[in-house]
Amino acid sequence: MTEISGRPRAAGLQDALRNAISVEVGSVDVDAACVRYREEDYGVTPWLREFLENYSELTVEWSYRNDSGIATTGLTTVVDCALSVSRRNVRNDIRRIGKTVLPVGLASETEDRILLAEDGEILIAGDAGTQRVANGFEAAMRALIANDWDKTYLFSSNIPPGIA
Repeated sequence: MTEISGRPRAAGLQDALRNAISVEVGSVDVDAACVRYREEDYGVTPWLREFLENYSELTVEWSYRNDSGIATTGLTTVVDCALSVSRRNVRNDIRRIGKTVLPVGLASETEDRILLAEDGEILIAGDAGTQRVANGFEAAMRALIANDWDKTYLFSSNIPPGIA
């Protein structure tokens, strides 16, 4: 297991995850991760590389209060898990929200896709639709762990040029 302190944004990441009940940190090989994304026919963008350097290979769990009491959930940003999602689903997500996104993780309970948009937004997408969590991964983790995010489903008919 690798330490968060070795990440470029270590201080911000540690702060964002301070209320998590469990954090597993794997080692990051950004070049190998980029090869995996290319193999799956995703473009490797500067914003994806930055995400991979800072936030890939994490598994985070946290608890939250629901109608039944306290429950536990989480997400993973392990590259192989992120790339296990259907490319067709990601294309549908792009059509639905109207901007380019890349899969960067999975929600642990629902296996919903964790998506990174070109503008830094983190979204959760699944069968029920797509939800915006926050702009930036650290802000998204703070919001998810605090269960303080707008769970409204997004829909858009704005399809970016060249996306099909």
